[in-house]
Amino acid sequence: MNTDSRRDLDRHDGRNRIPSSISWIVARQIPMAGSAAAIVFAATRYLGGAVSPWWYVAAFFGTWCVYLRDSAASCRAEDAISQPRRAAVFRDSVRWCRTAPFVSAIVAFVAIALARPSPTTWAVIATIGTLGLLHGLQNSPARSSGRERPLAWMAVVKSPIVAAAWTLGAVALPILETESSTTPPTIAVILVAVLLYLALLCDSLLLDLRDRIADRTFGLNTIAVRIGPRGIHAMVGLLVALMVLTSLVGIAGLDHAVSWRRISIACTLGIAVPWILWRRLEKDETTVTLSMMSWRYIAAASVAGSASIVVQ
Repeated sequence: MNTDSRRDLDRHDGRNRIPSSISWIVARQIPMAGSAAAIVFAATRYLGGAVSPWWYVAAFFGTWCVYLRDSAASCRAEDAISQPRRAAVFRDSVRWCRTAPFVSAIVAFVAIALARPSPTTWAVIATIGTLGLLHGLQNSPARSSGRERPLAWMAVVKSPIVAAAWTLGAVALPILETESSTTPPTIAVILVAVLLYLALLCDSLLLDLRDRIADRTFGLNTIAVRIGPRGIHAMVGLLVALMVLTSLVGIAGLDHAVSWRRISIACTLGIAVPWILWRRLEKDETTVTLSMMSWRYIAAASVAGSASIVVQ
């Protein structure tokens, strides 16, 4: 590691409340990739299905590929302002930044092939891939040279697109690729899709709030840049209220509501608590990242041992 990068890491470790080894793992986007598999597991378990383990491998490495590419493209641009520790890690690992996304994409594709998806599932994968590509083009290295970025105008819909891609993958796989002979009720599918989308949108909006100064500096007019902190907090408050309403609808409308209560409480509280504590969390780079993705793991754990899964 070169001297400048080591100095950057030491300086930012001093502000972190998380041990440097954990910060390093977070900076490499490993927990983010794992959270994709966790959401797929949570939705699959809740809907009473069972998918090939290869899908969890594909979710991990496919997500890792996208976020590695994003961090590599941003390390000399907005991440240098909003996430300096992550930027320092990626600036110091040029060869790894170039090869890791490529290797991750290959592993993800092999895992998908081994899972033997149906034609419909291939279409879903293509849709998710397209959304990921659109997200990646916004993070083109061209932006750091002062030139116009490809699809930079899409920054305003970045959060809804990210939430839609994650939700589509999490809910479609248990339905299209289930190894179970049972079929989840339509209402159960709709409710979990709405719940996950709202949670993921809150998640993305708050992270954009963290990044708003850097995004504005580099010409990305995200929702957070446009409406500011008060607007984002008001929007997240409304979304959390909608999550509570969705939870209550499920409790009242589902015949087997035990697993629904678990996953809805996990998602709602997992978003509401970091939102309420945002002023304290946003001061620490690693803490805010872990806090905003923890609900995904909590949701998976909440239904892991549930014996009352919604099926018909």
